[in-house]
Amino acid sequence: MRILILSLMVFSTVGWADCSKGQLCQLDIPGAQCADGSQSYINYIDRDSENLFIYVQGGGACFDAVTCGCRLKEKKCKGSNEGGEGSTVGYLSRPPMNSQIHPWSQSENNPIGKANYVEIVYCTGDVYTGAGIANYGAEIFPRLVRHYGAKNFELSLFKAKALFPNVKKVVVIGASAGGVGGSYNLHHIVENFGDTNLSVINDSGIPIFSRYLDLIKVKQVLKYWNVEDSLPKDLPKDDMVDFEDIYKYNSAKYGSVRFALLGATEDVVIGSYFSLLGGKSDAVAQSLQEAATLMERAFEHHYFYDVGKWHVATFLSSWGMPKTLLPQSHGINVEDWIELMVSGSKDWRDLSAD
Repeated sequence: MRILILSLMVFSTVGWADCSKGQLCQLDIPGAQCADGSQSYINYIDRDSENLFIYVQGGGACFDAVTCGCRLKEKKCKGSNEGGEGSTVGYLSRPPMNSQIHPWSQSENNPIGKANYVEIVYCTGDVYTGAGIANYGAEIFPRLVRHYGAKNFELSLFKAKALFPNVKKVVVIGASAGGVGGSYNLHHIVENFGDTNLSVINDSGIPIFSRYLDLIKVKQVLKYWNVEDSLPKDLPKDDMVDFEDIYKYNSAKYGSVRFALLGATEDVVIGSYFSLLGGKSDAVAQSLQEAATLMERAFEHHYFYDVGKWHVATFLSSWGMPKTLLPQSHGINVEDWIELMVSGSKDWRDLSAD
C-alpha cells in the first residue's frame, strides 16, 4: 500500500522541475486539508544535498468554540487565528508560504549544515493528532473544524520522501505543536526515513499527560480530535489513550532512534494551555519529569531540561539571543547539546534542569 501511495504521489508531481535549485518552493499535498477545508501544502528547498532538514511548524491548539475562534467561513472572522475569510495567518486556514520558516533552513551554521529543507505546514489546530471533524457549535448552527493533522503529517512525510528519496542523514525538528506532532507521529517518521541517519527533536512540545490535568477535559479534547483513529495500529488501546501511552510505545519500539525532548520547566506558552485543561502551576514541570521517566527506558531517547520560561529553544538564536544566553543545563547550552545528538556523539545524554 505504501509503495502504491508513493507511486501515485510521484506521478502527480510533474511540476517539481519548475522549482529552481536553492529556491523556496510550495507544493500542494493532495488529500491534505486545513481546518477550514482549504488545501494544505509543504514548503521545500532542494539544495542537491545528501542531508535533509524537516521542520514541523508549531502554532497553538484548538479544542472548543473559544480557542477555535469564530465560525469558520464567516466574513466577519478576521482574527489571525480564526481561520475565516479575510484571515491571512492562522492555524485553521492555509497560512502564507513563508510564515514560519525555520532559521536553520537559511543558515549553514546549524547541526546539519546546508541541507535540503522540507517544512510541514500546521493549519489543523490538533497538534498533528487529529483524524476527524468536530462541531464546536450547535446542530442548526454548526462550527465545523477539520482536525486532519495526523493525516496531513503522514501525507507530507510521503511527499518529503518522494522529493528526497536518497538522502543519508535526516534531522526532524518539531516546534511546540509540531514537537507534539513529531512525538505522536514518530512511527510515520521512522517508516519513511528509518533507513537513514535519523534524529528527531521535539522542541517544547510538552506531552499531554491526563494525570496532571483535568481528566474530563482531556478526554473531551481527544474525542473532538478523534485521536483514537490516528494512533499506531499496533499500539495497545484501553479505555483512554493519552500521551503516556505514546511515549511508552515509542520507547519500546523505537528506542534505538535518536529522539530528543527540549523543555523549560516553566514554559509560559505550554503552561497557559495546560491551565485551560485544568492543570496546576507545576503541571509543565510534572509532565517533563513523567516524560523523562518514560524516555529513560529507551537507549537513544534523551531530554534537555532547563529552569526557565522560554518556549521553542531552536528559534532563540535567530531572535538575536547570543549563544552565551541560550538555555543551559549542567554547563552545556542547548545548541551544543543538539550538535552532540546529530553528530552521534557518545557524550549525548540526559540533562535534567539544574
